Amino acid sequence: MKKQGKLVTQWLQFVGKEKLQSFQDNFAGIYGVSLIFLDLNGQPLTVGSKNNLFCFTIEKEHAVRCQENFQLNKEKMQQGKPFTHVCPFGITGLYVPAFFNNRLAAYAAVGGFTYTNSPIPEHLKKRFHISTYTKEKTEEMLLLLDSMLRLLNMNLFLSDDKTPKKENLLPVRMRDDRISRREYEIIRLLCKGYSNKQIAEKLFISAPTVKTHISNILAKLNLRGRMQIIVRYYGESEMMNQLDANDTGDSDR
Repeated sequence: MKKQGKLVTQWLQFVGKEKLQSFQDNFAGIYGVSLIFLDLNGQPLTVGSKNNLFCFTIEKEHAVRCQENFQLNKEKMQQGKPFTHVCPFGITGLYVPAFFNNRLAAYAAVGGFTYTNSPIPEHLKKRFHISTYTKEKTEEMLLLLDSMLRLLNMNLFLSDDKTPKKENLLPVRMRDDRISRREYEIIRLLCKGYSNKQIAEKLFISAPTVKTHISNILAKLNLRGRMQIIVRYYGESEMMNQLDANDTGDSDR
């Protein structure tokens, strides 16, 4: 995986990756589509929302063709203009640029739906929960997403930040496990017995976003459930010291 460029890193820090993920989850849920943010190399910047099983199934059987199709879209992304693309299997995709300091930083990639006159049979649409939209509704979705991302195009003077990154302040074992600051916060609340809903309220994020972060932690550590996460970290003396240090202002449930 290629390293993120400085511009997209600054954009994520400015916007807030958790806020971006929450917006993405909500947008995907409202429209019944899949959505993910990509850098200009096509690498994911967020965890995909409502990933479509139909696309996953097609990619397994037609990996080369799907990769060639995505490569064409990736090259077109470099132009910095929103566009619509229908893949060879009938799935419609929207690609919307995100600018920062008036420079192209990333792209929002929407998929998992099709046009009303799509060649995809109705029984497959029902089986794989594929949303169907008219071209007019698709254009409306494209314009809305484009307008919202343009609001994030801020002209800022950016200086090099010499302060330690928050991730560097985490317990040693968590740094070794490549746990992010947000993942640490979720683990901390898991160890206190919070539910997904309570964690979402505490961190001001959506419950689906909490679930996504927990799934990420499980995959990263090759664990099977939230209890294994708690067992892994609860007994760490350094972790417990960190818990105590961060508990000020926390109220009992």
